[in-house]
Amino acid sequence: MKQKFFYLLVLLSSVMASFSLAFAKNDKPIVLRAVAESLIVNHKKTMVFNIIQENGQQGITLTQGKRFDVILRNETTVPISIHWHGLILPNNQDGIPYVTQLPIHPGCSKRYQFPLLQSGTYWMHSHYQFNEQKLMAAPLIINDSNDPYSRYSRYKNIVVMLQDFSFKNPEKIFTDLKKSANQPMPANMMAKQDLNDVNYDAYLANRHTLENPQLIKVTPGDKIRLRIIDASSATNYWINTGELVGKLIAVDGQSIRPITKTLFQIAIAQRLDILLDVPKHEGQYPILAQIEGTKKQTGIILITPNAKLSHVSEDAKQTASALNDAQEKEIHAIQSLPVKPITKTLNYKLEGDMRNYIWKINNEIWPIVKPLKINKGDRVKMVFINNTGMSHPMHLHGHIFQLTDINGKSLSNGPLHDTILVQPHTRKTIIFDADNPGIWMLHCHVLYHMLAGMMTTTNYVNYPEPTFYKSLLKGKINELNNTYEN
Repeated sequence: MKQKFFYLLVLLSSVMASFSLAFAKNDKPIVLRAVAESLIVNHKKTMVFNIIQENGQQGITLTQGKRFDVILRNETTVPISIHWHGLILPNNQDGIPYVTQLPIHPGCSKRYQFPLLQSGTYWMHSHYQFNEQKLMAAPLIINDSNDPYSRYSRYKNIVVMLQDFSFKNPEKIFTDLKKSANQPMPANMMAKQDLNDVNYDAYLANRHTLENPQLIKVTPGDKIRLRIIDASSATNYWINTGELVGKLIAVDGQSIRPITKTLFQIAIAQRLDILLDVPKHEGQYPILAQIEGTKKQTGIILITPNAKLSHVSEDAKQTASALNDAQEKEIHAIQSLPVKPITKTLNYKLEGDMRNYIWKINNEIWPIVKPLKINKGDRVKMVFINNTGMSHPMHLHGHIFQLTDINGKSLSNGPLHDTILVQPHTRKTIIFDADNPGIWMLHCHVLYHMLAGMMTTTNYVNYPEPTFYKSLLKGKINELNNTYEN
């Protein structure tokens, strides 16, 4: 009798699984709209971009194991191309103009479909020209029902997206950077580390400044999971959780052995998942992000229902230092990459300077480059050698890699990343498995460094190269400028 009951349960489970699968296949795709919208920044109205669903919600929240099925509509007046930052996905879904796809023309749409292999905090942003600086970015959260800190648990998820903002047109910012390169630079400036290319008008947390901060209602005793995204174009931050002690549990979507403190570092394009416990009494709890090398700060405020709101200044009391490697050395991955012999080593010298405002990889300026190549199945070692006075957040598309060495000193169970900050005059080594064939971008995530040349691709041997990509590498940019997705 027990055996029959067991087989009946198995049959019922199989039927339910088939029904769930069929239902998942019949789910409608999510529609994401790239739009232009007005925004008030410190009492001044401006026009920016956004990526929203049809109901107005910014970005998307998905579930690991299901399919990414999105129709992206360009409702702006400019071409766009959206990159799903940090996701492991087929190369032709990566959203890189003239590399993996053509830009999407105004009024046109493109559908993206692939399995969701990961969970964690990710984001999306335009990879087309200066769109990102005009805030064309949004969160991309992937939940895991087995994650003890997920939305299925008692933890309340709060996403904080950090962005730098200027009223100046980003093309003008870029032009001014190049013009200033022709001006004499004081000798004392040449000796200093350069921290910030751009003097921004404001720094935003969820599109608010501390002049008019986003207030997030919490209840005394709440358990919070902060998902912090540095979606800035050119700014690194120190995250300060104030009187709430934070527990860092994930970096770039990858789980780590928890680290408990109140001050954390986040580089451009990186993400931090931090757990917080709200005290069992009324109060307001600012979560602040201070710009490295300045007193400027932004952030959100967690506030309980009966707490009195008090003003938080946009200027911190002390100047923040530059980001350093202390946090990287402290982080240990929960699950390291398996031990394998290195079969391919790629060296990338990061070169250029503020004085000339030319940024290069291996003495090449994008798009006139000769990409280094790997074979499927390789265990790849990449060595970044930063010969410049600025840090460079280096992002490799389509792969997760592990930091193994900083300046010749090996790390034990170093952090897993998709974006790593390479400090000035520093050497960092990463490893990854070449298990996702394609033509994958490798670039500095400082927008103006990337546009000034610090970008290349890492190509799998024998992977077919699109005609538009070949034309791009030959410098036929003018021929491509009017070529779009239908």
